[in-house]
Amino acid sequence: MSRISLSFLFFSLVIGSLFLSSCGSDDDSKDPNPLDKTLSEARLSDFPLTEADYLTINITHPVVENGVETKAGEIAIVIPHAHESLSLSLGDFKLEDDVYSISPAAGIPQDFSKPVTYTISINSDPTRVVHYKVTVVHGGAPFIKNHKVTGFKFEKIKNPQLAADIDATKIIEYPTYSQHAIYVLVPLGTDLTNLKPTVTIDAAKLYYNVANDYVEYPTAGLSVDLKYPKYFYLKAENSSGEQSLPYVVVVDVIDPIKFKDPVLVTDNVKTDDGNTFQDMFAIVEWTNQGNHPITGMAAFEYENRTAPNGFPTDRNVITASLISPVAGPSGVAPGEKGTINVRVRRYPVAGKYSTTVVFRPTFSFDTRVISNWPADDRVEEIFNKQKLTIESTLED
Repeated sequence: MSRISLSFLFFSLVIGSLFLSSCGSDDDSKDPNPLDKTLSEARLSDFPLTEADYLTINITHPVVENGVETKAGEIAIVIPHAHESLSLSLGDFKLEDDVYSISPAAGIPQDFSKPVTYTISINSDPTRVVHYKVTVVHGGAPFIKNHKVTGFKFEKIKNPQLAADIDATKIIEYPTYSQHAIYVLVPLGTDLTNLKPTVTIDAAKLYYNVANDYVEYPTAGLSVDLKYPKYFYLKAENSSGEQSLPYVVVVDVIDPIKFKDPVLVTDNVKTDDGNTFQDMFAIVEWTNQGNHPITGMAAFEYENRTAPNGFPTDRNVITASLISPVAGPSGVAPGEKGTINVRVRRYPVAGKYSTTVVFRPTFSFDTRVISNWPADDRVEEIFNKQKLTIESTLED
């Protein structure tokens, strides 16, 4: 063989060896297991819940190194208080079903009162897995089931004209009626046209009436005119949007009836056999110093009766009633006057008689009128008893 042929053969062998070596190096540099990459891509981009929409979600993905999970992922979810139950399920598994599986499975409720770990595995090799520790907590605005007004007052700090804070006398819900009531008794002489209330609620929102519509109560509060015949209406709303019946704010004074004098002395009356009477009509006036009409009313009771020596003091020698000069149920308007009728029984025993007449005014929520109806459903005994002492002398 010639020298040239040997040289060519040697050169060919070297080149071939280098080529094979190069090919071997390329094979060695490739990922020995493509499942490593598949595991690294096993990531949840979301974790929607079947039963509730979340407020916020924060996802930290698992750490995978050399095809092995070195740190589990975490998912922190906040749901609204409106959804109380923490029995929840994954609603949609955002991975390829033919490549991955997840456990617990989507749609299977879990108890999220404690963290729940979800495992994602590769279908072709279930030993290759990553994990997400999922926690669910309540957050956002608190969920309030009730829709109640629980407190109402006029604070001195908001109403400098007042000597002290004034709390509602009674807040009452009338279950068989279309409205509830808030009763507030203020000092005599209070300007009712410019009062700033403080309202406390067991509710999510509060509304008040403006021009036959309800708007949300301002955070800064507002001034209201409660002088009769004006009223103030409130509604409370829970977190589900359910509203209460209207609460009507009723403002008055604790002593709505004013007598000209605490003691009324009648003209003398002639004695008789006890079967006749002396009637005295409209002998004196009384004034409605409250904030609602007052009807005429008979006495509720008589007390502190006195009589001449030897005459029994358990007999009503003197009786009286308040008279409204206006016919009908409207009665004496605030600031107006009514009259008092007195009747004296003409007993045969001469001398001085006296009694304290007790009137018991009550408020009818249905009619918005003060009268002497017995306290009952929607008839409230919120006023003081009004007392007038009457003296009369029987003479022969």
